[in-house]
Amino acid sequence: MFDESVLDDGELLERRDEQRLLWTLATAGAQVRRAVDMRAEFGVERLRGELPRALLVASDAPPSSALRLITRLSCEATPALPWHGVELPRWAGPADALLIGAVDGRHPRLAELAEQGARRGLAMAVVAPAGSQVAAAAGRAPLHELPLDLNPRAARWAVLTPLLQALDALGIHAVSSELLGQVADALDGTAETCRPSGEAFTNPAKALAIEFADSAPLIVGAGALASVAARATADALQLCAGVNAVSVSLPDGVGRAGALLRGAGPAVSDDYFRDRVRDEGPRRARLVVIGDDGSPDDPELGHRSGAQIQLDEVAARRAAAALHQLARELGLRSSSVDVPDGPTLARFACAAAFGEYTAAYLAFGLGLDPGARGPAELAH
Repeated sequence: MFDESVLDDGELLERRDEQRLLWTLATAGAQVRRAVDMRAEFGVERLRGELPRALLVASDAPPSSALRLITRLSCEATPALPWHGVELPRWAGPADALLIGAVDGRHPRLAELAEQGARRGLAMAVVAPAGSQVAAAAGRAPLHELPLDLNPRAARWAVLTPLLQALDALGIHAVSSELLGQVADALDGTAETCRPSGEAFTNPAKALAIEFADSAPLIVGAGALASVAARATADALQLCAGVNAVSVSLPDGVGRAGALLRGAGPAVSDDYFRDRVRDEGPRRARLVVIGDDGSPDDPELGHRSGAQIQLDEVAARRAAAALHQLARELGLRSSSVDVPDGPTLARFACAAAFGEYTAAYLAFGLGLDPGARGPAELAH
């Protein structure tokens, strides 16, 4: 059973947050600034040279959205592959680049990949906890050392920021310190909006968590980076609250999203005195769309370079409008994630962070500690 009263008691939330997940989420902006300040120590400027023939990106489970974001940002300049194998592909060599992000520095697969990358002469950058096996395997490659007390479920920007700096140094995607400063400011703004002391009617993450408690979350991303944020939100809902959330990318996934909405069935009466036991059935979908604010016909949509990419963004927003309309016709609730205007990367940061706060509050209401690692994770 979901206990809504827990969310209105800041002190109770703090006591139940034994792993200090909410506090660590609020430090996301500080994680970005720390990485910016440590860029010289990172030594990433050594990667400047010719554009790599291909980019391989490897990471462990907690910051999986970082892996997706890096590959999305890289694909316009060079082929980029998320790499999950134990061995590098046979073709990988000095003409290619390898980025590794490790929250758990003991991960044997990532340590092995770092050793192989060093032996084969790939342009390589590694993010890992100080003194860990993965850090040691980096050899002479640029190494960004993570703090040892970082909560794995709130480590996205500690890992992602230095990887973005590596993309910039490799010439794959420009990510300036000024842009990262805007990302940090955006994350601070989201932390303020979603702070634990805020009541549910002023805190949108708490309000959405309450709605998700009685529905099946359907998270839709309208566009490339918005789709990454949607997947990150669904992952957080699954990992922190154990909720069967679904993410869909637009425009290609509009048919699947529509089918999920229609599968929710006819609207249930709002009569307070109805027989709720008899009416109990599959939970109805609750649609949340990321990246569809603004006009679908905005000529500056996305501020991206490729005409085809811009066309996809327009089509994604039109598909999102159709899903909102379908939800209204079916009597289902739908909304868009409200993020401030700014660079695409900063907007992604806000949307993904909002999803993490929502997942944490949903977990607390269900009597769970969203920062606690489960038995399967501890076994790993």
